[in-house]
Amino acid sequence: MDTQRALLDQLMGKERNASFEEREKMQRHFWDDDVCKHFLVGLCPYELFKNTRSDLGEYDKLFDLRAKAEWDALDQKERDKYPYQWELLDLLKGLIEQCDLRIKRNRERCAEDERLKNEPKKLSEDEAKRLGVIQDEIGKLSKEAEELGENGEIEQAKVLSMRIEALKAESEQIMKKPDDPRFSGRQLMVCEVSGVLMSTTDSEARLKSLYSGKQYQGWKKVRDFYSFLKPLLDGKQRPRRPWPHERKDRDRDRDGDRNRDRDRDRKDRHRDRSRSRGRDRRRDRSRERDRDRDRDRRRERRRRDRSRSRSRDRDRRRRRDRSRSRD
Repeated sequence: MDTQRALLDQLMGKERNASFEEREKMQRHFWDDDVCKHFLVGLCPYELFKNTRSDLGEYDKLFDLRAKAEWDALDQKERDKYPYQWELLDLLKGLIEQCDLRIKRNRERCAEDERLKNEPKKLSEDEAKRLGVIQDEIGKLSKEAEELGENGEIEQAKVLSMRIEALKAESEQIMKKPDDPRFSGRQLMVCEVSGVLMSTTDSEARLKSLYSGKQYQGWKKVRDFYSFLKPLLDGKQRPRRPWPHERKDRDRDRDGDRNRDRDRDRKDRHRDRSRSRGRDRRRDRSRERDRDRDRDRRRERRRRDRSRSRSRDRDRRRRRDRSRSRD
């Protein structure tokens, strides 16, 4: 159950059981650190060789299908702005070099086995002496058998020939090496794709299993994908940061800053206008008060002038009345 859950988490994400709104918030993008970039490009060797002799070790990146679809939706020009294809190419190149080195070592092993298998037996001192005696005796008997045949003594020649054959058999027995369990009639071969050793004694079923197995199929995919990816990237410059999504985030932040600056300027202008209007209103009120004071002063001045005028009129009337009374 835990294995199945982990597999589903890897393929569909841990948010697969969340609501639609929650999934939208939690959705991964192909550039996220926990997403497998080799899977995006098309081949993950870590998954390819898992639980085989070529296992590359623990790998905790996620094979997110939505992130893969997001990557696949990009055209090649946009993909070339990210380093993921070059990173996979470097990994595949290193793996192929390691595999080719293993193939070379196994070829050398096969050649050494053949050399050891065909190498003459190292004779002991007694065996070497006995072999010399046998060869001398074979030479002597061969000459005698030839002379008997020429003289018509056929039966005696046949007896010597039998003796010669017996000596040859003894010589071959001396030269024969003891059976080596390493060879036992087999001949080793090397798989030129995976570097796996095979034997001429392997059954058809075993060979079929080897060619359909995870090791052979994995190395074939590695070599085929490298052959596809290398010409695709030849002549192209490896991209450098910032990546496109980082530039968009930076531009978005810059736009946000500009918007905030515009809002701040707008508020400042509004505040300045408000202050200006406030100053204008205060100035208008001050002018209005000044006009009111001036009007009051003028009224007061006219009132005093009228009062003086009336006072002068009274004074004139009094003087006139006094003058009449004296007359």
